[in-house]
Amino acid sequence: MEKILIADDVPANIKMLGEILKDRYEIVVATNGERALKLANDCVPDLILLDVMMPGLDGFAACERLKASARTADIPVIFITASNTEQDIVRGFTVGGVDYITKPFNPTELNARVRTHLELKLSRETLKRHSMELESINNELKEKNVLLGKALEQITLLARTDNLTGLWNRRFMMEKLKEEEIRFKRCKRPFSLVMGDIDHFKEFNDTYGHECGDRVLCAISAILRRSIREQDVVSRWGGEEFLLLLPETGISEALIVARRIRERVASNVLHYDGAPLKVTMTLGASAYDQQTGIPGSIRNADEALYLGKSQGRNRVVEFGGRS
Repeated sequence: MEKILIADDVPANIKMLGEILKDRYEIVVATNGERALKLANDCVPDLILLDVMMPGLDGFAACERLKASARTADIPVIFITASNTEQDIVRGFTVGGVDYITKPFNPTELNARVRTHLELKLSRETLKRHSMELESINNELKEKNVLLGKALEQITLLARTDNLTGLWNRRFMMEKLKEEEIRFKRCKRPFSLVMGDIDHFKEFNDTYGHECGDRVLCAISAILRRSIREQDVVSRWGGEEFLLLLPETGISEALIVARRIRERVASNVLHYDGAPLKVTMTLGASAYDQQTGIPGSIRNADEALYLGKSQGRNRVVEFGGRS
């Protein structure tokens, strides 16, 4: 049952209001402004009928204090007044009242006004609750979207990287090569490719097992990462082969990078089960060839690589035969 607080210093008025409302609402009464504030704070009624003229704290002052408290601010206040002057009516609305009822009371009017403001209060509370629920749902959706975004980033990264070495995979490298080719056509800035292959890699697998081969691949991948610039791209092209994309790099500079990699690999001694492993690499370098495009340029680097292998391995060869 909805609760109504009646605050009036005239007992006859309280009795009359109570008789009109008691069958539909729970009634709480106060005979002065201070008592009305205490009861409102204690029981938080659904609506307050507040007499304007009371000794001590009058209705206007009491309403101001009710609206200043977070606990009672949302309780609708209907002023009870014998005056219907415009000044009093405006002041009642100014201090936070929602309506006023003039004495003597008309039961039908009183019930209608009370019912209207109780329903409005219920509607406001329902809207507020729905708004909070929607905000909660929206926050949950935002959190889920963040998680989904991170999951998508992770899936995208996994789809572009080699599971063993963590280097970019062949698919991603092809995307970057196409991007670089488009940039070349627009800006005419050269770029080069370096294809590298671990020498005698099969022997590591055959002698020590595939775990050893995986260790070698990861170690070489780490050296490759440390040997290139931030804008360069290195990928595991397949098996023990690696492909490097060097943007804005001519063939001379590409050969310098390739030689640096070869030297670092050759000087790095790995150990597996206490046994030292001597690992070397052969690398072939080619500048981008506009005539043959990306496929032809990759073939050129690959041909240079296999020429280096035929010449004894552990070397760098430029496409066209120059070491």
